[in-house]
Amino acid sequence: MRFRACLSGACLMALAPLAVAEPVSLQQALEAALQYDPALDQASAGMERSEAGLDAARAKTGPTAGLQAQIGALETDFTTDRISQVPRQIGLQAEWPVFTSGANAAAIDAARAQREASAAQLLSAREQTVLNTFEAYARAWLAEQELAVARQQVETFRLRLQQTEAQFDQGIVTRTDIALTQSRLASAEAQQAGYRAALAAAKARLARLTGLDQPSPQHPAALPGETPTDFQQSLAHVLETNPDLAAARAAETSADKRVQEARSRFGPKVSLKARATTGEDIYFFFDDPISDVGAFVSVEVPLYTSGLKSASAREARAGRSVATAGVRIAEVQLKEAVSSLWGDIEARRLALKAATRAERAASLAAEGAYKEYDAGARTLVDALDAENAYRDAQIARLRAGVELQLASARLRALSSDLEPSLMP
Repeated sequence: MRFRACLSGACLMALAPLAVAEPVSLQQALEAALQYDPALDQASAGMERSEAGLDAARAKTGPTAGLQAQIGALETDFTTDRISQVPRQIGLQAEWPVFTSGANAAAIDAARAQREASAAQLLSAREQTVLNTFEAYARAWLAEQELAVARQQVETFRLRLQQTEAQFDQGIVTRTDIALTQSRLASAEAQQAGYRAALAAAKARLARLTGLDQPSPQHPAALPGETPTDFQQSLAHVLETNPDLAAARAAETSADKRVQEARSRFGPKVSLKARATTGEDIYFFFDDPISDVGAFVSVEVPLYTSGLKSASAREARAGRSVATAGVRIAEVQLKEAVSSLWGDIEARRLALKAATRAERAASLAAEGAYKEYDAGARTLVDALDAENAYRDAQIARLRAGVELQLASARLRALSSDLEPSLMP
């Protein structure tokens, strides 16, 4: 009973300083991170740029019109006279490309695929932000719990030191027992300082991700729902929904359309042109303006391009090869990641069960060791060792639980399921 009372008092003392920080829930931290993370602004800008690129590609298929003006100086020397003129002209001109050998259509398809790639990259960036915040939140909570356990350990050793000093005054124990307790207390205080530094680092990372001043996790980070139990189904789901792979596939489609565009740009083109101008023609020597209005059908067939056609085609094909390799790389990396995470989750699930059993056993052993020490059946060293083992088991169980949650979160993030599960 005395051991339980010490633990209860130590818990209250350990948790009191933590109340100074502003508590924040996991959902609040995620919402803040999604608003604060500059990586999402960058991905959103990429999405806007791809939208503008698609609009520009579509605009190339429509008519264009513009104002045209011209002024110059002209000296004309002929048999009987020499004339100085200032020719002036102003007019409107419009053009509509009605046939481009498929170049404009290929450019639109390429821009549309690029927009899909940008949308997938934005989704990937959001998932990464959610994963980073979830991990930072979980590790900050773990650091708080580790520090709380360390404070409990320090307080317990202080109480035990007081008890040992009182027993020494009564002649029950020796100075060696006091020295042993002091040594364990100093070791616990050093460990507490290390946990305090780890907590500061964890909170600093959480603050950087969320933009909050002094965030303090309010609850442990937990994933709703169950972890998939079939590896092949999980792998197939990831390969189907992973945003990075989707972006790579869209980039490959875009690169393939760029190849078509590069070939078509040097094919026959048909355009409709119209113009209306007014001005002083250089062949007339009077002040009356000359106006004309006309419409034309323009046909262009490139015959010689100094190698530009073949170079453009080679460049586009190389870009397609790069994009195809990117798809293969993404697939291989995803298969490796899913396989690794699957094994990691299984191992950490077993580790958590073992750590939970070890904590229960260590708790009973520590309480029994102190009772036997009070009864004279065990030495103080045995009791202190049992106390250390119990605190270590507490921390090991907390770590095992957090690491299992993080591994499961990484697996969900690969299939874009993390944000929907945490922020329905």
